[in-house]
Amino acid sequence: MNKGVQELIIRKENIHENRIKCSNTMQITLDDDFNVPDSKPDIDSIIKERGIVHIESVKSVADKADVIGALDFSLLYTGTENDKHIPVRMNGSMEFNEKINLSEDADNTYLTAQARLEDITVKAINSRKISVKAVVSITVVSEEIEDVSVGNDVDDIDEKDDIQILKNTINYCQLAVNQKDNLRIKESVNLTAGKPNIAQLLWEDIDIRSFNTRLDNNSMNITGQMNVFVMYTAQDDTESVQWFETTKDFEGTLDISGCNPDMVSYVKYGLVSTNVEVKPDYDGENREIAIELVIDMEVKAYEEYEQQIITDIYSPVKNVTLNEQKAVLRQLLTHNNSKCRVSERVKADEYVNMLQICNCTGMAQIDDISSDEEGILVEGAVVVNVFYITSDDNSPMGSMRTALPFSHKIQVKCDDIEKMEYTINPLVEDLSAVMTGSSEIEIKGSVSLDTICFQAYSVNGVMSCEITPFPENEFLKFPSIIGYIANGEETLWEIARKNHTTTSSIRKRNGQLVEKTADDMKVKKGEKLLLVKVARL
Repeated sequence: MNKGVQELIIRKENIHENRIKCSNTMQITLDDDFNVPDSKPDIDSIIKERGIVHIESVKSVADKADVIGALDFSLLYTGTENDKHIPVRMNGSMEFNEKINLSEDADNTYLTAQARLEDITVKAINSRKISVKAVVSITVVSEEIEDVSVGNDVDDIDEKDDIQILKNTINYCQLAVNQKDNLRIKESVNLTAGKPNIAQLLWEDIDIRSFNTRLDNNSMNITGQMNVFVMYTAQDDTESVQWFETTKDFEGTLDISGCNPDMVSYVKYGLVSTNVEVKPDYDGENREIAIELVIDMEVKAYEEYEQQIITDIYSPVKNVTLNEQKAVLRQLLTHNNSKCRVSERVKADEYVNMLQICNCTGMAQIDDISSDEEGILVEGAVVVNVFYITSDDNSPMGSMRTALPFSHKIQVKCDDIEKMEYTINPLVEDLSAVMTGSSEIEIKGSVSLDTICFQAYSVNGVMSCEITPFPENEFLKFPSIIGYIANGEETLWEIARKNHTTTSSIRKRNGQLVEKTADDMKVKKGEKLLLVKVARL
């Protein structure tokens, strides 16, 4: 260090910032043909289908993500056995291995992949072969932790230097937990009185509703409700087709190291596996339905902080050279779960054989997101499948698909829309379909939009500074007393800095004119101030 140069020691605070390095979403089409197993009857007509897509692994290969997964599908169709039309179930799986391009090298980052089934269609090629086509969207996100340092205090200040320090309070949130895990739920339900015993399960639909999470110390408590629908053949002389629908509460716990109840959590979840079996009840009768679910969960937990940082340093009696650093931080704007209603009346003329609705399932999807000064506008639809009984003996069951559009405004206050970051997870909360007479079906439901929103902002902080003496002649040139008329554009701090004085000196000599003016506030235009240069000790 040069003679006469003094380095001010600045204490620093490290902030761990979670940064999305790159991401990409790609749609893939799965298309394959499957033969009906020899043990199953020919296909007369297809009733309904469903699919569950899951990711088995994701790894980075330079600027690509290698994603391996599978689509498990189930098909319910009408077959003929012993001159009787019966519902028959068929299962299958379609594997995929996709290379997804990324804009940057994702090696040594936290890489995640989420898959979403957008559409699935099953058609009969002939009585012994089906064609399955599905559209799956895969989103890959590469994240990395970036350490940002900010100066927050100063050590060993020499009183002779009359060092002035400006601190600003910043609010930011820091990612504390980033974990992907599976939650396994085991529950059972029993048939209600009046329902015959189960001979064979034909079909099940399991929907997760009212999914809630609560952080605890190093764990997360989960509660929810599953809507259970099963179709089965009765264990009696009639061997009639029966169905049963109920709801069942469930709870579970995930071990999450490093979390606590004061953190803000955001959870994405999806059902990746279901297993439903018939078991004997206490009386030994086949009336108990055992359910095992595997729910894929991506858990993020954020901790909010308030921190003072040094944004400026000067001395009225010496030269101060600053080394400043720009830090990009995130502030949590909102985390809410707003709901919007959906409803539609569908003409039942196309389904003239419909006698009774069995159950109704749906999936919410977002078509468009836009933002303005008032918040975030979300537009999408709930794709609904209605399962029903017909009056046609040759085709005793059927299903229909329709879409219920929705549009909802999420209220968010943001200073700069361009710097707003948000994640929105749409979920169907409840759904029902009823026949309103012979010609109409009324479908009602609600969609929850689980939203977390951040605002990115930048701050300039002082990381180091050097102090050197003024040349003697230069310091003497500065006027000792100045009459200053405020232009309304300068803060009290800026006025003091420029005129080799301090904010405390200005307040002392100008009384009530500036006593309520903070250091970083602009002085009212037209105010007449007396400024006195600080004397060197």
